[in-house]
Amino acid sequence: MKRVLVAEDEPDVADALRQALTERLDVELDIVANGALVMDSVTTRRPDLLILDVALPGLNGLDVFDLLRSDPRLSGLPVLFLTGLPERAQTASAAAGVHEVLAKPFDIDDLVACARRLMDGVKTEVAA
Repeated sequence: MKRVLVAEDEPDVADALRQALTERLDVELDIVANGALVMDSVTTRRPDLLILDVALPGLNGLDVFDLLRSDPRLSGLPVLFLTGLPERAQTASAAAGVHEVLAKPFDIDDLVACARRLMDGVKTEVAA
């Protein structure tokens, strides 16, 4: 079974993600609501995918992403930015290996398809 870590501070969005992903994919899901908790969770739980919001309390998603990419043990972790700030995510991370950026509000089918592709190791390009 694959493991997904979701970094999302909006409870309604986190609940929707939990429901959609656990119903449609064979995954275990962990949710953190603070960017500062992502690094601890990633190192202890070793997810197969990180779904990351840009606007997080504690440490924003772009800073979390930079920390992940600077750590050789974590740099290969697939990241899906799910954010209300898609332009910021694309601009800040396109050269650094983000595989997907989805804007909020998002389509559940698109989210599930992106998550499946990333966990299966299918790399896609971020649109500029």
